[in-house]
Amino acid sequence: MKNIPNILSTIRLISIIPLLLLTPFEWPFMTIYVIAGVSDMIDGPIARKFNFVSEFGAKLDSVADVFLVLVVVFRLMPLVEVSTMIIVWIFIAIATKFLSALIGYIRYKQLVILHTYANKFFVFTLFFFPLFYLFIDANIILSVMLVIAFVTFIEEIYINITSTELDLDEKGLLFRK
Repeated sequence: MKNIPNILSTIRLISIIPLLLLTPFEWPFMTIYVIAGVSDMIDGPIARKFNFVSEFGAKLDSVADVFLVLVVVFRLMPLVEVSTMIIVWIFIAIATKFLSALIGYIRYKQLVILHTYANKFFVFTLFFFPLFYLFIDANIILSVMLVIAFVTFIEEIYINITSTELDLDEKGLLFRK
């Protein structure tokens, strides 16, 4: 029972294989994508509610998230038509996220992916991108997502620079006491 959150994170990792092979935006791809996304939304709350939290589980969750995002971006980018400016801003956002992770690694000598509320909200919007893309222009969706991403990643950088100790479950600057 205590392994349920890790099983859910593992399902997310395994889902990467069919996502690499299936045609994006068709129902098999979207079904597996939704299953992977739901597994991400429920593994952490289950771990916290039943006290199944572990350092391994937190890292497995973060690794699964990163690989899922990379695979989905890799699969969707060639199919989604966006302006050159949006592409440039996407790469700047990715560089900002890596800068945050690098600062965390330098400060704490380990992979640091914070689970702030802003980060969770950004991942939530990222999850819905393929669904929204079916109805809304990608430039509009990505513009909104990039604003959220930059606020999130700048907050992470600030937290990584100013925190006296590492707390992967930091809620965010607005929630500090």
